[in-house]
Amino acid sequence: MDILINELSLTGQFEDKEEFLENLEKLLHIIKLIELLNFNLLKDYTFFNSKITTTENFIDITKSKDNRIRRIKSFLLKLSNDPPFWNDTKLQNCGVNNYFYNSMDICDTSLAESSERNKIILSFNHRNFLDENITIQRNALDTDIYNILQYEHYLDYLFYYSLITPLNYCLYKFTNSNLDFSLLDNKYGFALLNITQTQEYIDSFIGFSIMSWDDIKNSDGLEYKQYKPNKKDDWFRKTIYSSKDIYKFRITQKYRCFGYRDMDKFFILRFEIDHKKSDKG
Repeated sequence: MDILINELSLTGQFEDKEEFLENLEKLLHIIKLIELLNFNLLKDYTFFNSKITTTENFIDITKSKDNRIRRIKSFLLKLSNDPPFWNDTKLQNCGVNNYFYNSMDICDTSLAESSERNKIILSFNHRNFLDENITIQRNALDTDIYNILQYEHYLDYLFYYSLITPLNYCLYKFTNSNLDFSLLDNKYGFALLNITQTQEYIDSFIGFSIMSWDDIKNSDGLEYKQYKPNKKDDWFRKTIYSSKDIYKFRITQKYRCFGYRDMDKFFILRFEIDHKKSDKG
């Protein structure tokens, strides 16, 4: 997937470099996700000349001795100077097509180029790009472009359009929550589920993730409790988790989720959609 950095969202609008860095630090979380997913983050050849403040451009910022900038200097240099550049594999053809946004000719910009690729851009905070869905005119026809502004919303967008697996969606969505999906057994995970079941599981995980442990343990809906089968029927007897205290909680009346708690994290191990194991413990 190609995601293009929108240089039109840098026009010297930031009052100072501190305000710019506050916005950049929010985008770093998104950029890290893009890299983890092995998507292509492309920019224009001239991106390093984009205006940050009325007196400084992007490359000027990298020369600052500010401590905040020093910590991310290597990233800033990579972001401004290193490939990939969309210009090297340019798809827009301004001799044949025309591109406009808010009556402005945007030919030879990342915004126009995005309309010929995956129609996704990443913007800095700018009054002209405050909406997640923006529309440009390509040959007088409306073309919708998705404008990445927030990490959570971008994740939801990827999941909604099946651009990310349910497992990766959960791994990244619940990173800082009480749920951990890093140990989920593929055989007993999302591979078991259809689209409707997947959404039911995720909806339950969202509810679980915003609850305190006291609320989880006292929830009649979740029925969070220890899994206690006899040794013969123990689903985890021959696994590396045989010494763990396994717990389960309800997804729906029929579906369950199994795992164990370590400190304030619940490590999800397996799903169950037929209640057979749950009935035995």
